[in-house]
Amino acid sequence: MLRQFVPAALFILTLGATGSLTVAAQQRAESTTQVRPDTACTMQYDPVCGVDGQTYSNDCVANAAGVDIVGFGECSEYSDPVCTDQVEPVCGADGKTYGNRCVAEAAGIAVASEGLCPDAEACGDNFDPVCGVDGNTYSNACFAGASGVDIAFTGLCETPESECDDEYTPVCGVDGVTYNNACKANESGVDVANLGVCSDSGCPNIYEPVCGMNARSYRNRCEAEQDRVPVQRRGLCEPGNCPDVYAPVCGDDGNTYANACEAEGAGITVFTEGACNVRPCPRMYVPVCAADDRTYGNACQAERAGVRIQHAGLCEAQGLNCPNVYQPVCGLDGNTYDNECRLLNAKQTMAYAGVCLGQ
Repeated sequence: MLRQFVPAALFILTLGATGSLTVAAQQRAESTTQVRPDTACTMQYDPVCGVDGQTYSNDCVANAAGVDIVGFGECSEYSDPVCTDQVEPVCGADGKTYGNRCVAEAAGIAVASEGLCPDAEACGDNFDPVCGVDGNTYSNACFAGASGVDIAFTGLCETPESECDDEYTPVCGVDGVTYNNACKANESGVDVANLGVCSDSGCPNIYEPVCGMNARSYRNRCEAEQDRVPVQRRGLCEPGNCPDVYAPVCGDDGNTYANACEAEGAGITVFTEGACNVRPCPRMYVPVCAADDRTYGNACQAERAGVRIQHAGLCEAQGLNCPNVYQPVCGLDGNTYDNECRLLNAKQTMAYAGVCLGQ
């Protein structure tokens, strides 16, 4: 099986679409919300964002409309740009060519000019393929050089037949590369850092893992912050000391696990976002406390589980709602926590203030 080669005109184009929330209101600008007549809601303005991309004045109005809640607050706080795969190349301020303006801006890169970047434009359109040391096929040696890749040999790159399926459930490897799914990453001998595409919006390409409050491991603190997820401690999320939150994943064994950390603790390395056989919720950490006295990653996850939401934030059983400040303390378990509050929520005892020695 041949790897995908980089065409002459678009040797470094990024054609992915970003965003976890499809703003239906943009697609149905003339639509109106049909509220069930038998429901009486107050006029209080305590906005919530529905999975349909519309902001409702409060959760009662959303429920009356039969719409699941993404989270508290207006949808503008959660929605990301949804880019198409239309090829209208632009040259980014970082010197890379992007598929279109939306893709560049979604990556946090300013557009320097319309069209291909000079390095790509100068390479011509002759097809004399070479295989780069990164395993990708380039249209010619010029394109490989323009992308800073050494040539392994002349000709198309070839790879053995893959045993993985083509399902697109992207994961980010510890090498900073996005793989189509966890199987593809494992097949390449790369551990999965976190679900979803790797961040390409300015975080350093360094591996200093942290455990997020959503029980997911991130390659570094910057990437957790870009997901708007508070960091519990340095290091990977460890089975036996997982953050106590319900942010379900579906393992390749067909079982639903409370979160990614628990799945990994059960020996599951391949899993997808959301509970098995249930429509997944947007990937964001906006914790809510439900009537079962359990903390859920966001309102949608609580409603998918069929439980009523009591209030925003952590349940009392899961501890305090900690400030998102970095005042590190070292626990007796040898882990550095972002602050004393997070250490106490993890049911650990503080050894001393500051980062643990050797970290």
